[in-house]
Amino acid sequence: MKSTQKLHKAQTAVLYTLQYATRARYSELMRSAKMESDTFKFHIHKLVRLGYILKADDGLYELTTEGKAFASRLDKGTGREIEQPKSSMLMVVRCGKYVLAHRRDREPFNGYWGIASAPVLRGVPLAESAARELKKQTGIDAKFRVAGSYRVIDVNHRNTVLEDKIFALMIAELDRPVAPCEWSGGYSEWMPLEKLLRKDRLFAITPSIFEMISIGIPFREDVCVYSNDEY
Repeated sequence: MKSTQKLHKAQTAVLYTLQYATRARYSELMRSAKMESDTFKFHIHKLVRLGYILKADDGLYELTTEGKAFASRLDKGTGREIEQPKSSMLMVVRCGKYVLAHRRDREPFNGYWGIASAPVLRGVPLAESAARELKKQTGIDAKFRVAGSYRVIDVNHRNTVLEDKIFALMIAELDRPVAPCEWSGGYSEWMPLEKLLRKDRLFAITPSIFEMISIGIPFREDVCVYSNDEY
């Protein structure tokens, strides 16, 4: 995939130059890459094939829309995209004293209980993203609101980052508990919060999620340490 590959330093130099020059001649880009023409031609053609640059009718090169977005995420030193936290959602659904608990049935964290989560859908407002994902996972219709944000960094005992996520904390209230449908990625069940918090394999952040809601904390950040067996 284009988003994960490492670019050659010559290709990185071209993108970096076009970020600032906006439009440039072949010779100008070649100088920025410090290469001879025959070799450099390969790298220009590669960037064109990737859809990152184009040659305009007047012979000047410029970034495409996709190229502009990619260049803004590019680490010039490594030639790779800059790693950033993932944008996700925690979907808290309540009905009286019951909460919709969720058991994850896939790796990583297979078998852990907590609250259903999902990636934020690109270009879709948070409330709509949460409603769509809950419907997909459980078949339940709900209207969500944003209650806060929670950054969670998962590391192992060597302090290697396993995952880094910024969750939008989403809440929905139902008048009656609707039975969730089956879903291959996990299992959902209505239960009192106390029962959920007594689960042996419980995501460490679960008590903190409900503390944020009850006290009204808008933002929280935690580092969770997991062993290889737990992850």
